[in-house]
Amino acid sequence: MYILFSLASVFSTSLGTFLTRSLITKLPAFQIIGPLFFLNSLGAIPIALVARNWVVPDLNQILGLVAAGIFTAIGAILLFSIVERAPASTSIVGASLSPAIILLLAPGFLNQGFSLTRFLLVAALILATLFPIRKSVLGISSISTIMMMLAQGVNAGVLAILITTLSRSELVISEVLLVQQVVAGLVCVALFPIKDVPLSSLPILAHRALYMSLGWILYTLALKRGETLIVQSVLSLIPMTILLMETVRYKKKPPKEAVFSALLVIVCISSLVLV
Repeated sequence: MYILFSLASVFSTSLGTFLTRSLITKLPAFQIIGPLFFLNSLGAIPIALVARNWVVPDLNQILGLVAAGIFTAIGAILLFSIVERAPASTSIVGASLSPAIILLLAPGFLNQGFSLTRFLLVAALILATLFPIRKSVLGISSISTIMMMLAQGVNAGVLAILITTLSRSELVISEVLLVQQVVAGLVCVALFPIKDVPLSSLPILAHRALYMSLGWILYTLALKRGETLIVQSVLSLIPMTILLMETVRYKKKPPKEAVFSALLVIVCISSLVLV
């Protein structure tokens, strides 16, 4: 079931990311990040009203929630920075490297042993993910953009471990999501005060936030119920999904390499589940 949650998160997050470029052509990019997070947090409210099972977090959980919010904010800033410089399909390439980060950190933080077989499968997964957009990635000559992509991978891996730990503690999913998104919003508003974002832009911001909020909910559910490495590996499909969305949007035939890579990614993820 958690793989279905992961796949649904891939589609929803891909759609939200795909809409990001159109937003930053109309509005000041970094000033809208904070409001978007506040809108994302609204998705946790219906869950909280139905379940009504929040608990008072202890000090370690509070620190974990704040850290998750900060890492989420960093991830968004990196995403928007890359979207300004490159196609949407490359904006989350860095996050596709996160399974490797999880593989390295899992023994220390998730009590999982290191496996050479899994290492090789993750390496194949990353190559398969990057192959369809290799021209876009190789076309990025800016060293700073490449460094941001690497930082994005580290950030996504650490954040996945944080959310896994928090969601499997006594905290409930709506609690984790609401606090994480609000903290991220506060960090971004503090860094990029809202000065030039008109109230009339609320509908288009809410449209994008709807997909991202659903993506976060499904992602957190998947991490709570499944294995972090596999969930994050499934999310490696996001760049490829965005590429296909761009193909449909601009009425082009799906690239053959994208179809081949999708099949290879499916084989890698299936193998990860079995080993």
